[in-house]
Amino acid sequence: MNKKYQKCFNYIERSWAGFVFKTKHDIGIHLALPNKFISPNAELFAKDQFYWDSYFIILGLVVSGRQKLARGMVDNLVYLFNRFGFIPARNLFPSIAVSQPPFLTSMILEVFSSLPNKKWLAQVAEAAEGELANYWKDGGYRAKSGCPVHLVKHGLSRYAGYYRSNLVAEYESGWDETSRFGGKCLEFASVDLNSLLYKYEIDLSEIYELLGKKEKAKSFMIAAKQRKTAMTKFFWNEKKGFFFDYNKDKKEQSDFWSLAGFYPLFVKLATKEQAEVMVKNLKKFEFAGGLANTANQKLYKDFKQWDYPNGWPNQQWIVLKGLLNYGYEKEARRLAIKWLDLNLAIFKETGFLWEKYDVVKKTIGQSDMRYETQSGFGWTNGVFLKLVKEFLE
Repeated sequence: MNKKYQKCFNYIERSWAGFVFKTKHDIGIHLALPNKFISPNAELFAKDQFYWDSYFIILGLVVSGRQKLARGMVDNLVYLFNRFGFIPARNLFPSIAVSQPPFLTSMILEVFSSLPNKKWLAQVAEAAEGELANYWKDGGYRAKSGCPVHLVKHGLSRYAGYYRSNLVAEYESGWDETSRFGGKCLEFASVDLNSLLYKYEIDLSEIYELLGKKEKAKSFMIAAKQRKTAMTKFFWNEKKGFFFDYNKDKKEQSDFWSLAGFYPLFVKLATKEQAEVMVKNLKKFEFAGGLANTANQKLYKDFKQWDYPNGWPNQQWIVLKGLLNYGYEKEARRLAIKWLDLNLAIFKETGFLWEKYDVVKKTIGQSDMRYETQSGFGWTNGVFLKLVKEFLE
């Protein structure tokens, strides 16, 4: 590992040990999970395995040689799917009304790349296929449940949860809370969600090719191509050179700039020409400490934690990996070092890594008073290790 960040590496090693939990039985508000897992920290989020956090944590677990722990976390999510018919936002009873951005296939392939096991791959892929069909595309019992549907327009999905509530839908987006949806998340087909579902279809096609199920592989590739066509039509803005959410009620694109627009690069959906234009828009988000989650415009008067000037570790990885996918190594490396150096500077001041950071003032991330910004931190650790591995080794 890079010597410059050695103290951070030592801290992360200690953190992993302190953040390992196992909930063998349903206890209080916590749901049982069969395997050990990493929580974001040992304080506010102790004993919690979050859905989308798990992917970014797993990036670091694999880098640090903890592949079996990473696989156990995937198996925990599959267990929750088999129990509830979808993957709750975390292993809490209050969370069985809402999911989070779907990263299951990304986790599966990350683990499989270092622990190849086709029997396991077939088992977990079946759960991912079921999650895609029965939750995000409203098949199975959900179609008859009376819940707000996810599938809303031309094969595109929105965040929804199990209650007809814009706030619940916003929580399902993981952006809890943000000015991005203007308080009306249910109205939007979301560019990040559909990018991730496109990746599910591509990933499942790849997985079934590996498993020798060519017809299944072909069907998912066809579905991915159809989704790409719809996403390009409704999300891509040729004039602005960026991808935006689509308001299906108003039948118009949002004009809100956020890092969600880079998800098509992360999943390799954008064309080379689109990527070239999008890179020019990095300046709307780039600051001294890395990437802010949104541009500094159209923000609520009352600060929301997923807005400018906060930068989040998971979103840094999404954008940087997207840049790498299209050959923009120089830009990605510049941004990675900005982020790593911010993490290091605040670590030297406080002795901790943090859930999020203010990338403009280069301080601990601002809180919107739902809860105080947390130290720890699971996905900060994972992304930190992954970025060092990717750019500095």
